[in-house]
Amino acid sequence: MAHANELQKVIETANPYTPGSNKMKFADPIVVEQQVDLGTWAFKGVPYYIEKALKIPYTYQDASGVDVEDYILVGFAGGGAY
Repeated sequence: MAHANELQKVIETANPYTPGSNKMKFADPIVVEQQVDLGTWAFKGVPYYIEKALKIPYTYQDASGVDVEDYILVGFAGGGAY
């Protein structure tokens, strides 16, 4: 899937914890935690109602070569709450 690879590139490029050639590694299969009805998240000072959020774990190596586990949070805005 070309689009999935493009999304991964966007996320890896924006990730402040994986500088240079350090790549994000995901488990196979990816285990995702979900939560619904979260309330609001603020983005640039504007509140957005988040209907559902995903917590996606990944690992990377820091500058010292230590493996670190971290998470991507994805919030789905909307849900008819406006």
